[in-house]
Amino acid sequence: MNKYRELVELKGLLREKKINYVTLARYLKLSLSALSNKINGKSVFNLVEVIKIAKLVDIERKDIPLYFF
Repeated sequence: MNKYRELVELKGLLREKKINYVTLARYLKLSLSALSNKINGKSVFNLVEVIKIAKLVDIERKDIPLYFF
């Protein structure tokens, strides 16, 4: 069982929307390694990043916990 089910869901959504990690890192103004750490659960997304990602991939406010918390 995956410890970070939400992040697996987020990765799937990014693939579905055809958004690669390089594009997402640039959008969030993060290095690729910082994004990798966050998307793999080694560090956490801050609230501003969560909101930006939600807007980018059309996650409704009520569904944000399914992908981040």
